[in-house]
Amino acid sequence: MGKQQDQNKSAAAAQAAATKEKAATYLVIGAGTAGLSFIDSLLTLDANATVILVDRNSQPGGHWTKSYPYVRLHQASCNYGVNSLPLSNIRDKKGNERFSVNDLATGQEIKDYYKVVVEQFRECGRVHLYFNCEYSKDDSGNHFVTNIDTNDVTRVSCKKIVVVHSNVLVPSMRKGPPFPIDSSINSAPLNELPTHVASKQYKKYFVIGAGKHGSDAITYLLRNGVDQSAITWITSRDI
Repeated sequence: MGKQQDQNKSAAAAQAAATKEKAATYLVIGAGTAGLSFIDSLLTLDANATVILVDRNSQPGGHWTKSYPYVRLHQASCNYGVNSLPLSNIRDKKGNERFSVNDLATGQEIKDYYKVVVEQFRECGRVHLYFNCEYSKDDSGNHFVTNIDTNDVTRVSCKKIVVVHSNVLVPSMRKGPPFPIDSSINSAPLNELPTHVASKQYKKYFVIGAGKHGSDAITYLLRNGVDQSAITWITSRDI
């Protein structure tokens, strides 16, 4: 109830402050992989469709914008991204992407790739971009986009709304681990691991979790000179 009330108050405030208006066929909320892929296909399949894209981040890419610096794609690059722009750099003689188990794009490559995708959207003239913005709706069904930095408000009208944002939390987005840790222990998200390793202040590392993040942390430590005897890997189940 409290969250809904906050959303209603936000929408009411946005309605009072709205000074601009924008219309489109679709309002897409979320500029991550799913949202950008939807828009890319939509522009190809419907020559008349127009889109308003809203995202609270300052750049496209969803959770990739918050990921640790040594992250790599979890699958071959040829299987990722939008249809109109290949992500993989491995091509055959005809220019088609080729599968390679070693072709795993880095996090930075993916962020740069999605910037190009969004720029293509902008250049086509059918997509209006609102980054660093929050979406809200009032009780009457009016839609608003509010810039987080300037508080500028735009009233939006559309025929369809596509909500593809999620509440996924990568480690760097948390204010600490989701369990208690003794104050004598130094803990840090994966994003800070390179700084800690480079400082050479720590002789022991404990990695908690056996998912991709945990595996990436172990790999990073080993590849950057930390001896395996200095690493303890804590998992909740057999790998």
